[in-house]
Amino acid sequence: MSGYCSIRIFRILILLTSAALPAAVVYASDTPHFTDEVEPQLLAVSLVDAMSDREALGQVLMYGYPGTSADEVLLSWIGDEDLGSVKIFGWNAVNLPVLAEAIGNYQDAALNSRLGIPLFIATDQEGGWVRHIKGDTSLTPGNMALGADKMPYDAWMTGLLLGRELSAVGVNMNFAPTVDLFVNPKADVIGPRAFMANPQWTGILGLSFFKGMAEAGIISSAKHFPGHGDTKVDSHGTLPVIHADMETLWNRDLVPYKTMIAGGVPAIMVGHLAFPSITGDVIPATLSHQMITGILKEKMRFNGVVITDDLFMRGARTDGDTLPDICYRALNAGADLLLVSRSHSNQRVIHQFLLAKMEEEEFNLRVRDAARRVVTLKASYLKRPDAVPFHPNPENIAVPTPGAEEFFLEQASRSITLIDDERFPIPPADAGRVLLAGYHEDFFREGLQRYPDARRWRLSYTSPKSTLKEKGRELLRAAQDYDTVIVLLPNENTAELLDELKPIADKLVVLSVLSPIHLEALDWVKTSLAAYGTGPESFRAAFAALAGDFPPRGILPIPLKVSP
Repeated sequence: MSGYCSIRIFRILILLTSAALPAAVVYASDTPHFTDEVEPQLLAVSLVDAMSDREALGQVLMYGYPGTSADEVLLSWIGDEDLGSVKIFGWNAVNLPVLAEAIGNYQDAALNSRLGIPLFIATDQEGGWVRHIKGDTSLTPGNMALGADKMPYDAWMTGLLLGRELSAVGVNMNFAPTVDLFVNPKADVIGPRAFMANPQWTGILGLSFFKGMAEAGIISSAKHFPGHGDTKVDSHGTLPVIHADMETLWNRDLVPYKTMIAGGVPAIMVGHLAFPSITGDVIPATLSHQMITGILKEKMRFNGVVITDDLFMRGARTDGDTLPDICYRALNAGADLLLVSRSHSNQRVIHQFLLAKMEEEEFNLRVRDAARRVVTLKASYLKRPDAVPFHPNPENIAVPTPGAEEFFLEQASRSITLIDDERFPIPPADAGRVLLAGYHEDFFREGLQRYPDARRWRLSYTSPKSTLKEKGRELLRAAQDYDTVIVLLPNENTAELLDELKPIADKLVVLSVLSPIHLEALDWVKTSLAAYGTGPESFRAAFAALAGDFPPRGILPIPLKVSP
């Protein structure tokens, strides 16, 4: 049987198995079009059946671009090569009106194509420290703050507010929430991006965040399957190797995904993470048929879109394969959408290589199955009455969302966690002479609002290790003249520096930000509290709690050996 006949039979079978779906099929012409009033799954089958190989391939590729304005090369690929998705990185989002105009131009090119299929416009807007679209978008306390207050409503509202801001600039897909667990204390690449250590609660909060995003019309992609929390290695630079077995993975890292799949999450991003105890080899999950097809699609019954993490990252390219080969392997492993951030020369070669591979019958079927999943998701979200606009108005971008600043301050306040309470609270009238030691301007600004006569001592959180003890002794000498010393703790280096302050433990207050894990090294500290973001709302909430405005109610989202 010829490859062409096999493909035709496969398409007919899809149409027959989809025929039971409740829908009235209404086509405007002999060629299906995205605007046809057809149920999403049937429409996707019809559109993919009508696609050339080039059109089908375009739907499974997501490319980044340089600069801020609409990129002419990308525009030509959308129009001529049917590229189906665009990724917005921080370097593209310097100016929000320019970004909105560029997105409108990209969507125009897609909507004017033969089948009229719009683009996925994606970004990473997790909240907290991962915020690719900045400008006036909301600063949020981040995932670990949501884990500390354990309120699903707060996670839902965070997703809704961030989603509305993305919609205002025309972004319709968000690579969030991060549902990696806080498993390895050295996993700094995840750190406060995790909700917490508890897998069940991570699933609940991730599901709530996704539902809030969906309310705003945004497509969520949970990440980084099957779990990035148990490694100190950053997959941007190399391939993390995680030695968890299948039982551990199933009962720990995969629990949030099971919750979110049951709740209807539409997309999942696979990370560049090796699990040799499960797969028997050291290859990233993005290239593993066992991980993507065997576990995620078959065992966990995920029917949405599987997206790769950026295949330009070193974690995907550790075995010497070329980037085009890696893309080919990822699709064969079961990925449905390939993310390639750069460069245009790489992207062009990838497209040419994969288009030639479309002559292979099995690969052609795999690409068309992936395209069907992609188009089904587009039809499910991008045809809704409240869908993200294809042409956002650059002159009227409603960012930040009204009420967002107030909500995120309230949420930060609910997350503040009191860890050591010997000298707590410290009302300004009882503080005496105050020294604020930290590195962040918002820390100083908010601290001076509460303790107006305080003095500032600037610390560097990136000081070389060889200088830490001396810098700690310098701070110790300066602290002798003060009654209260409030020190900011963001990382391991600062914890080592603070170890020199044991002689003034009675007047020391440690304010931990991001992950509180570094307090474990300071078991002698008598007064400490944790905030989880580094925006003004987090510092304002922390100093309000310290001054006695409210009793902290946050719960430690990760286990600490020094916790009460």
